[in-house]
Amino acid sequence: MRIQIKIKKISIVLVITAIICIPIGLAYNNVSLTTNAKFAKQLDLALERSEKWVQENRAEVLELKNIAMLTMLRECNDIKANPVFGEMVRTFLNEPIRNYTSCWRKEVDPNLPVNEWNLNHAIEKECIDNKWTLYALAPDIAKITPEQMRLFEPQCWKKRQLTHQLYALIILSKNKNNDKELKNLICHLCSRISRCLVFDLAVVDIYIQKVLFTLKAEHPEKIRRRWIERILENQNDDGGWGDKWFIITSDTRRPTFDRAKAVSNQHATIQAVNMLYLVKYKYPQYFGLK
Repeated sequence: MRIQIKIKKISIVLVITAIICIPIGLAYNNVSLTTNAKFAKQLDLALERSEKWVQENRAEVLELKNIAMLTMLRECNDIKANPVFGEMVRTFLNEPIRNYTSCWRKEVDPNLPVNEWNLNHAIEKECIDNKWTLYALAPDIAKITPEQMRLFEPQCWKKRQLTHQLYALIILSKNKNNDKELKNLICHLCSRISRCLVFDLAVVDIYIQKVLFTLKAEHPEKIRRRWIERILENQNDDGGWGDKWFIITSDTRRPTFDRAKAVSNQHATIQAVNMLYLVKYKYPQYFGLK
């Protein structure tokens, strides 16, 4: 009987704690109390420090050859010329690649031609997320359909596959201008991601990716400034970003229960840099910068 009473008391305490903490957590994640002037200053400082991080880690970025990251640096350079980013992209594009993976270069430089055999051989070898992107790069010569990949399904994919689905559709939309159905699907996926962000407390890699891809999809109205502020607050001392918030990491990785700070990595950092460029130079009016 005493045990049952104790369990009941503990349950009541947990319920009361949840009732108190959940609204506080939601407010902390979604409500901005920062002035426009202070936000602008924080943004400029974060941008300066993160650009320096990329410059200092240039060799590592080029060695890893992550196509998506190099594409983001190219997009940053397109938005506002950055000599370091531009030189890194040119260095990558000038390196010889003779195997079937050469078709990926079109993601970095949309003007490059794609070999049909290389593309379809790559599609066969890749996971579903990468199949989407490869198809989007050259849909007219891909021997796979969106239906086979469930690419156009509005509710099927979740978590990181949802953001990757959106990313592929953004690329596809550039090859299919004025496709109203595609634009509506992109808008729907951005709305799903935005609703998820309301409840996301952990500022990890996937949090940055959700904000970035929604901006890349040209839906800044679905992004709250508070989410950007939280990303700025979680910048590491070296100017980069990592994939850890307290003991939490992104949903594709194991939780880390040590007290060590998040180690900056190029995946989280370059995504954040791309996001900062979009906020400052493409959509400043949406975030109190104009």
